[in-house]
Amino acid sequence: MKWGLNIKFIFITIFLIVFISLMFSIILVYQSRKALLYEFAKRGQSLVQNLALNAELPLLLENKETLKTLAQNLLRENDVQKVRIVNEHNTVLVDISKGRTLWWWQQEKISQPVYLIPEGARGSTDDMSLYLDGSRPEQNTGAKGQLIGTIEVIFSREGIIETLNRIRWWIFFSATIATIIGSVGAVYFSYTLIRPIQRLARATSSIARGNWEERMDVSRDDELGELTDSFNIMASSLMKKKQELETTYRELSQKERMAEIGKFSMMIAHELKNPIGIIKGSVDIMSKTDTKAEIKATMVRYIQDEIKRLNRLIDDFLSFAKPQPPQKALSDINTIIEKVTTHFMIPEEAHKKITLHRSLDPLPAIAIDDHQIYQALLNLLSNAAQAITQQGDIYFKTDVSDAGVRIQVSDTGVGIPDPEKEKVFDPFYTTNATGTGLGLSIVKKIVDNHSGHIQISDFTGGGTTFTIRLPM
Repeated sequence: MKWGLNIKFIFITIFLIVFISLMFSIILVYQSRKALLYEFAKRGQSLVQNLALNAELPLLLENKETLKTLAQNLLRENDVQKVRIVNEHNTVLVDISKGRTLWWWQQEKISQPVYLIPEGARGSTDDMSLYLDGSRPEQNTGAKGQLIGTIEVIFSREGIIETLNRIRWWIFFSATIATIIGSVGAVYFSYTLIRPIQRLARATSSIARGNWEERMDVSRDDELGELTDSFNIMASSLMKKKQELETTYRELSQKERMAEIGKFSMMIAHELKNPIGIIKGSVDIMSKTDTKAEIKATMVRYIQDEIKRLNRLIDDFLSFAKPQPPQKALSDINTIIEKVTTHFMIPEEAHKKITLHRSLDPLPAIAIDDHQIYQALLNLLSNAAQAITQQGDIYFKTDVSDAGVRIQVSDTGVGIPDPEKEKVFDPFYTTNATGTGLGLSIVKKIVDNHSGHIQISDFTGGGTTFTIRLPM
């Protein structure tokens, strides 16, 4: 369960109100009980004291009738339930009660010893003691005089209990009313304070999701109204900054595209300039009347070679600039590799001795474009052959890995330095004087169009390894 801010506010407020009401109720009940018991004990002590003063002479004479009359007079009090008078030998002289049976928590017993006090010491009532536990006082015949008896009075606490129950009920009723009022106040304050913050949070989340037109109505004049107004100003500022960023981004993208076009134009112009220059020079030589036939034939071969080079450059550029989407069908990579290695021929004028090795594991058929994968592998094979100076080996290896089908093309050529490995897939980047610099870029585009991945690394036997991973 997600606890919102308003739920937390209402819950905490009600908890505090209930807790404070409970604490005050406990304190109030405790203090009320303490005060009532004090007044009750004080009144009972006074009644027993008066009976002790009036019963001194009858008790000394053991006049049971007079003592009974005094006890009956005290028994008329509502709270008095039983009166018992004994002499100094604990002989019961009077024992009368109202006949009611009380529980131990409903009664309170007060014992008062009666002494034979000399005339000179009369008038002092400081010796009277209150015994709530019913224990008998110590026998003392010192300065207080001779002990002649004891008066025991049992009082009923029912009146106090009823009064305390009424107090508890009123306190509970008041606490309930306070809790209800506090809950209503908490809901009201939650609606007026928390709800605007929640709306502000939802508006902020809406802007974060891309709704830049989100605004809030300002309907308050307090701090929350100022916060809402600040939010609207912030949202307007963010919208303005977003528009400025979009304009700046469009301008930068346009400048970047123009820079790329300029870079490509310079590269193409550079690549076209040399062949055209050779063709022009050859034509100029052939146009002379005194040019020998052998020289004209040589010039024709030059022109034919440069035209082939221009055609190859144009084809590579078109393949890179506007590649055709792959026409996928289930094919076997091993079959394509065998076809590539069988058709590939090293030109005799290169004077290179290169041996091709194939280590092909059985592979499942995967959805690829045969012609594009053939072109990519042919470019890698040509690149590997160009990296070998005179004699070397080229290895083709295939297997199945967790990522899909893996193809590795390795050579024992000169290798590629680490700083240049990140540049080999850039358009027009080449270390070969006769290359266009688009072969590896075309390979990467073909692999990317097949949702694959290509990486370059050093070959253990010296040279370079290109690894292609195609998904199943």
